Amino acid sequence: MIHRQDRAVDVRAVGRLLVRGTRRAALTLIGFALVGIGLAGLLLPVLPGWVLIIAGFAVLSREYAWAHSGLAFARRHAARSGRKLRSLATRRRGQPTDEAAPSGEIVIDLTEVPDDTEEPNFATGSP
Repeated sequence: MIHRQDRAVDVRAVGRLLVRGTRRAALTLIGFALVGIGLAGLLLPVLPGWVLIIAGFAVLSREYAWAHSGLAFARRHAARSGRKLRSLATRRRGQPTDEAAPSGEIVIDLTEVPDDTEEPNFATGSP
């Protein structure tokens, strides 16, 4: 009877090992599939490449330390880029508009009428 209980413990340990290994293999397969599709998405206009790559690293980071550090690196750089972008937008909003700066549009002022009452004579060259 004691021998039978030892055997049951071994079956449970093997079952846990099998479940753990299957879970790790499934997460690895899903993570690398997302990274692969994300890499294809960098070239194809239909797929959001960076989003899928980051999602793949998020899945892989549950099982692998290198993926966790890569994801942390991406988060730090994304946060830094976001701060720079917000700073740039704040600076652009806060700048006073310079009316003398060229804006690319042509303005014709029709409020002032010239004082020329005589018609120019083109034959003699005098006004």
